[in-house]
Amino acid sequence: MERQRSYNGRRRRNEDENPKITSQYTLQRSSSLPPLARAPPPPNELKLAAIAVDLNVRLRSADMPLAMQERAIRRARALLDAKKPDNAKRSTPNPTRLAMCLKKEFDALYGPAWHCVVGKSFGSFVTHGGGGFLYFSVDKFCFLLFKTEVRPLLKPPSLLRLKTSN
Repeated sequence: MERQRSYNGRRRRNEDENPKITSQYTLQRSSSLPPLARAPPPPNELKLAAIAVDLNVRLRSADMPLAMQERAIRRARALLDAKKPDNAKRSTPNPTRLAMCLKKEFDALYGPAWHCVVGKSFGSFVTHGGGGFLYFSVDKFCFLLFKTEVRPLLKPPSLLRLKTSN
């Protein structure tokens, strides 16, 4: 019986000696093949991805129509690139100002109750309306933009009057 050395130094038997081992190896080999290729993304998603790359934006999570995503990332990039006044002391953008501008624009275009958080490091756990969530980063800043539901208040809540006993 002839024995062969494998790459890790262990002895390996010929296929004639034990065909069961060979068939197991073949099964393992075939199951480790790469998955089938996915269908190509729609052209609108490719366009948004190209815009994001061009503007140095990284989309992290989204539940929002593509047109709204594009508007948000273009506006964020424009706000960061806006020239500072000559008398400005700081060259770093103000995250509060960035959040306020983005929120006001989305409130004006897509209705009220938009919220925006901008910063370099923050945690969040939010509930958003369907189709109203976007999390992305531009340069060093992360942007969290989301919409909540607004329901009109039909009847003001009544206050309970407490009686004090004398």
